[in-house]
Amino acid sequence: MNLENITKDTRLKDLAKEYPWLIDEVKKLSSQAAKIPSPMIKMILAKASISDVADKVNQPADKLIEMLRDLITKHEGKAE
Repeated sequence: MNLENITKDTRLKDLAKEYPWLIDEVKKLSSQAAKIPSPMIKMILAKASISDVADKVNQPADKLIEMLRDLITKHEGKAE
């Protein structure tokens, strides 16, 4: 997935297909999300859009998108 194609309507399950490690990173964004068992969080996030997750972690969707792009770039070892 091209990082520029990530929008507020992008589903986390679509990102997780390409970046399976990303769900664990998203859990770190919120202390509430960190408390949810991994199998359950994966079910929840499978249906969630970035906008839905942004609401849950009290971040604007644009900021969350920026954070996700940064995480992916760093993890993949790509220069910005």
